[in-house]
Amino acid sequence: MKLLHIGMDGMNYPLLRRFIAEGCLPTFERLISTGTINRLMPSIAAWTPTNWAAQVTGAHPGVHGLGGWTRRRNTDPMEVPPIESWESREWQGETVWQVAEEAGLRCLVTHYPVGVWPSPIQNGYVVAPGFRYPPFVLADPGEYYCSAAVDRPTQSSAGQRVPSVDQVEEGAPPGSVPVILRRARGGNNASGDAWEGELAVPLKSGGEHSLYLLASSGDLSSVQVYAAGDADQPLAELRLGGWTPFVRLRTGAGPGDEGTVRFRLLATGPGPTLHLCRSQIYATRGFAYPESLADELMQEVGPFFTSFTINPRAQAELEAFLEDVSYQGHWEARVARHVQEHHGWDLHFCHWHIFDNINHPTVNAMDPDGPDYDPDIAAWNTEAQRRCYQIADGVLAEFLDLPDDDTVVMVVSDHAMPPAHRWADINDRLAECALMAFDQDTRRIDLANSRTYTWPGRGAEVFINLAGREPSGVVLPHQYERVQNQIIDALLDWRDPGTGKRVIALALRLQDAQIIGYWGQDNGDVICAFDHGVGWGEPLGGGSVGPGRGAIHGSQLPTYETDLFTTMGMMILAGPGVRTGGYERDWQRWGLIREIDVAPTICHLMGLRPPAQNQGVVPYDLLK
Repeated sequence: MKLLHIGMDGMNYPLLRRFIAEGCLPTFERLISTGTINRLMPSIAAWTPTNWAAQVTGAHPGVHGLGGWTRRRNTDPMEVPPIESWESREWQGETVWQVAEEAGLRCLVTHYPVGVWPSPIQNGYVVAPGFRYPPFVLADPGEYYCSAAVDRPTQSSAGQRVPSVDQVEEGAPPGSVPVILRRARGGNNASGDAWEGELAVPLKSGGEHSLYLLASSGDLSSVQVYAAGDADQPLAELRLGGWTPFVRLRTGAGPGDEGTVRFRLLATGPGPTLHLCRSQIYATRGFAYPESLADELMQEVGPFFTSFTINPRAQAELEAFLEDVSYQGHWEARVARHVQEHHGWDLHFCHWHIFDNINHPTVNAMDPDGPDYDPDIAAWNTEAQRRCYQIADGVLAEFLDLPDDDTVVMVVSDHAMPPAHRWADINDRLAECALMAFDQDTRRIDLANSRTYTWPGRGAEVFINLAGREPSGVVLPHQYERVQNQIIDALLDWRDPGTGKRVIALALRLQDAQIIGYWGQDNGDVICAFDHGVGWGEPLGGGSVGPGRGAIHGSQLPTYETDLFTTMGMMILAGPGVRTGGYERDWQRWGLIREIDVAPTICHLMGLRPPAQNQGVVPYDLLK
């Protein structure tokens, strides 16, 4: 028996059903007909690390500790860096991978976002671990606007623009760096009428690398990028509307500084002006366990990158984005084939961040009930989503060439994304209620005068600044429960002045939060969930509640669903021992299957014991 787990982050169940009904997803339709499909209720918060961790441990955040994007000890000073979610040494709870290895089975884990580096697997394979801040990224993607003047280009037409992704959760979109074009001075074999400019590349290790751009004034559709100002041969030849091949580049950061990069020319204009982007620079070695596997994959499968280069805010950017996501998905399928054919695996796990990235900028604009709904903008965004699902259908088809009749196939997502037209800032609300204070110059939390604090990336939690625990603590131990109750009152009494609706749907003291999976010293002292349609973060225009900056998932109730979108994840399950015919549980009657039920279901089908701290159950109605 084998397991082929294919993780598609952020897949939206209602949209999948819609596009299948249109007849444009034949592979998904065929797989569902041979098995089952069901929503999965995420753990609170409905975030990537929280729920990919739930899938392989069968445990709540009280066990694995990933209630957000990072972990930190409350006893640490604020300046101590938090522990990133891909870090395996601090991650809690036994995993399916460990159980399988104990039974003599080999696991392949590709681009999984949590608990994977250093490799927790001894006799299997880990490839391209993590996705947020992996240690193999030499430089983040870059976007450049080049002109003979310093003016930045005008924005895209209204029919194509969509909001940017949430800066707190996903990281800001690649910065649009202005580049001044000057008449070429003769280097790089330039003619006298050519234009040249310097492309700055900020390095993750610190410092900056420079690349050199050269464009003929007669033909701006052909542009060269050089590794140095005096190089004879270009590093890459850019032509309008297509990616260059990947090229190897040394960044000068020291040993192991070689990475791969590619470029795309997005638009040209008079002046001259050039709009181009550069992919993430990702290391050519060291990104796999065992280490020799990285060399094999570079040779046989090709380079990798974790972050997509540019957000799909207009047509040229959308085309670049779609080619990025397609490359990454097919790369993961080719890794699965290469390792299967040359080394062998029994359980395969992967993670592909395609849908989360397209959801953030498009979901709000597609919602007919949204405050700024426009049918033309909605149609453009819907087509962008449709094309992502079609790419996923092709990637799924490549994966499905791998299994035999003795393979369980599981296509699974950790959450999806509903609209969030109103955003709410917990910090501002706590300050309104005199529970938090800010430094007037920096707007940072003034811990010396705050009874509470929050932590970036853990938007479902409020921490008490407790004396004897936090180094900056001001709340005495005997005041602890009183302050907890004050926080809960502040949250539950919070109303949106624009809509009159409650902002927070649920708020619990940590000692009561076992009912939603939270306990332990390092989780927040109050756990909360926003109400339907509300996202966490600073609203446009400031204040505690206001218009949002885009769709967002995470701290809302995990059951929030509209006609087109949902917070919930989903699971397609097919293969030996699984019901056929596209069975779907009536969840309104029998209850939802949960993300924590994935691990025990895998173990049951594979004939393994569940992980030691497993709290999930096997949904037997999905089985024969």
